[in-house]
Amino acid sequence: MRISSLALFATAAVACSPRRDPDLALGYYPPAPCWQTFNPACQPFIAKGTEMTVNAKFRTAVVYGVSEYCAGQIVEELAREAAGRKNNGWVRDHGNLTFIEGGILVISGMSDDAVKRYEKLDYEKYP
Repeated sequence: MRISSLALFATAAVACSPRRDPDLALGYYPPAPCWQTFNPACQPFIAKGTEMTVNAKFRTAVVYGVSEYCAGQIVEELAREAAGRKNNGWVRDHGNLTFIEGGILVISGMSDDAVKRYEKLDYEKYP
C-alpha cells in the first residue's frame, strides 16, 4: 500500500508541473493565479492569508489580503494583455482584474463557469 501511495503522489506531482514558455513574464504558465494556491494535483484553493467573497448575481469576486508581489504580477499581466503580448489568460479565465490599494482584488465580469469555480473554492485542508 505504501508503494501505491508514493506512486500516486509522484504522478500527481508530475501532473502539476508548470508548462514552460519563455515568452511569458515568469517563463511558465502557473497552475493557479497568484491570488490562489494549488496542491500537487493542480487543484486550486483560496490562498492562505486571504479571504474571498463571491457575488454570483453580479458575477463578481473580491479577494482580500492579496500580496504586493501578486499585485505586481497582476499589473504585468494586464500590461501584457493591453499590449497584445503573450499572457497567462487570467482575464479570459477569471474576469476583469482590478487591484485596489490595501491588498484588495476585485474580479468583475466573470463568466458563469468562473463564478461556479469560485463558488467551489475553499481553503486547502491539511491532514
